[in-house]
Amino acid sequence: MLDLGEALVRELDLEQSNDVLGRWMAHHLASLITAAREASPHRKVECEERCRAAILEVWRHRNCLPEGRRPFEPLERVVDTLAALDPDATRPFYHRTVLQFEDFDDFDLPGESLPRRPDYLEKARSFDTTARSVIRHLIALAVEAESDKTQEWVRLATEAKLNAPDVALIVRLLRAGERIDPERQADTELVTKTLRSRLSEMEQFLERAKEIRDDLADRLARAEAEIG
Repeated sequence: MLDLGEALVRELDLEQSNDVLGRWMAHHLASLITAAREASPHRKVECEERCRAAILEVWRHRNCLPEGRRPFEPLERVVDTLAALDPDATRPFYHRTVLQFEDFDDFDLPGESLPRRPDYLEKARSFDTTARSVIRHLIALAVEAESDKTQEWVRLATEAKLNAPDVALIVRLLRAGERIDPERQADTELVTKTLRSRLSEMEQFLERAKEIRDDLADRLARAEAEIG
């Protein structure tokens, strides 16, 4: 807990800033930490408890700290993007009602044999699945670019037993990034398997994207011919 407090003091070291409150918080925390470390045996518990309460109070309001001083600030946009896109959700990004007519694919009128139509709904679901994979990969890259400093904050928070929801989410993001990073993941076979799977999904995605591109180009050509 004291290590976490010292990290917050370093982060709030605003001597050159006009943030009077931030400077006061840094000095106040620093004085409490010094008192806790240097307290005599009969006052040590009291000083440590005061210090702990102050550190917890600052930590609870970590997302309200000044810009450039928030512990998880580098990943705030990642978390916001993840919340908006939710690539781990089981439902499609688009509303379920868009796909509710899938049961009509096999519907035939009595006495008639209709040619099988392309399964556009299945293609839509496939695109949705691949989109999630692409988003996971891009988010992993965004986390990887900011991981060093963030990992230190996660370590301090974990050792202080402060398992807040945002900390747990960032731990998941860091571990997801490790799955595709040979330098961070000791299990090379897992990295290889994950990358092969994602590459295969992307190849399928590109094939289907080309079909859609060709269809759009054909429709555009016909529309332009009618205008001309």
